[in-house]
Amino acid sequence: MFSSWLKLRERCPTCGYKFEREEGFFTGVYLVNYSFVAVALVMELTLFVLYANASEESVSYWPMFLVGGLTAIVLPVLTYPFAKMIWAAIDLATRPLDPVEEADAALHAQPDTEGPS
Repeated sequence: MFSSWLKLRERCPTCGYKFEREEGFFTGVYLVNYSFVAVALVMELTLFVLYANASEESVSYWPMFLVGGLTAIVLPVLTYPFAKMIWAAIDLATRPLDPVEEADAALHAQPDTEGPS
């Protein structure tokens, strides 16, 4: 699906499916990616609160801020390709290809070169 870590191909190399079906198509990618980050931050915060409550000493907040900040910056970059794949799957499942899109995909599909074995 990808030509590099952050660059999605225009079409599926096998079936010819056009990933970006309309303008602004991947706005949902941001929602999926935000969900990954939000879940990670809530889990980190929960672990920190459990640790702080279990500790008999006073706990510094700086490690929590550092880990949370790094998570908020690094995790979206690491999960971006997966968010794009998930969003493409959600969109295709909820809005199947219409006949024109199917014909367009068939025109761009790669023929099966291996054949039966």
